[in-house]
Amino acid sequence: MEIYFAKVQEWLEVLKSKQPQVCDWIGIYYKESYLHKLDSTDLVLGPYLGEATEHTRISIDRGFCGMALREERTVNVADVTTDSTHIACSLKTRSELVIPIKDKNGVYVAELDIDCNKLNAFTKELEEFFEKYVLSFPLLEEFIPLPDITFETDRLILRKIHPKDIQDIFDYAKNPNVARYVTWEPHQTLTDSKKLIDYALSSYLKGSLEPMALILKDDPAQKVFGTVGLIAASPKNRTYELAYAISEEHWGKGLVVEASKPLINYVFKNFAIERLQCRCEILNPQSARVMEKLGMEYEGTLKASMFIKGKARDMHMYSLVRSDFRPYL
Repeated sequence: MEIYFAKVQEWLEVLKSKQPQVCDWIGIYYKESYLHKLDSTDLVLGPYLGEATEHTRISIDRGFCGMALREERTVNVADVTTDSTHIACSLKTRSELVIPIKDKNGVYVAELDIDCNKLNAFTKELEEFFEKYVLSFPLLEEFIPLPDITFETDRLILRKIHPKDIQDIFDYAKNPNVARYVTWEPHQTLTDSKKLIDYALSSYLKGSLEPMALILKDDPAQKVFGTVGLIAASPKNRTYELAYAISEEHWGKGLVVEASKPLINYVFKNFAIERLQCRCEILNPQSARVMEKLGMEYEGTLKASMFIKGKARDMHMYSLVRSDFRPYL
């Protein structure tokens, strides 16, 4: 849910930048039945910009927020102080615009709530502008679960991990050299590999590209030989982390770099991300070269920043921020 909310927050920020003169408080209220799949008619507050509000839950029969979804229409109030039913997210609010939002099936599932500190703020032209803008609202089903997405490069296919991949995963993950610089131990049994699969399936339900299976296009057996993924390290701070591990027989061929590029292109295009980071132990220069080939910038060494396999490790930190990112060809 954090990944999805970060995307909605970004959507709100773009909207506010287009009409800053009226967006003193702007946020999304969802039908609880849509957001949490509960048998409830209440509205619950999602991402917002502006002062913190105590109105995180509103009954659908209360206020202008409730009216917009109850009656399935835009509510434009020139002076909120003239209506005793008004529920103020800010005491400074003088006018309010509430626009219901439909899902792909035409069912109203949420609403855009905009409060302005000026009277008569929302002209007919502004109302029409915001009604058009909500058509681009990022719906929950578009981000969670992760769509059945596949990437292809010159040599590789990247796809979601499947339960049938268990033997392939075990075959490379049992190698102590593969597990040497990662947080997990070499796989001892198929049960260890199943834990990775369970983690992957859970991750996809959260909308995450972590981990994605790697397959060589020219391999007749279509055997999974590693994974590359982008972990939502801190969705609130729009920070993702690159992680990878591949079979030892494929080291030194540039395959991790090749696999990472389409994933990084995808998240900078579709996710609310400002920073991509990647860490490697200082004794692992091969991993550092992967980051450098991806155009990531070395930021420094974090002393004893990770405790792995019973020992504090010094880690090199690399990053790529949105302002520096240029899509890979």
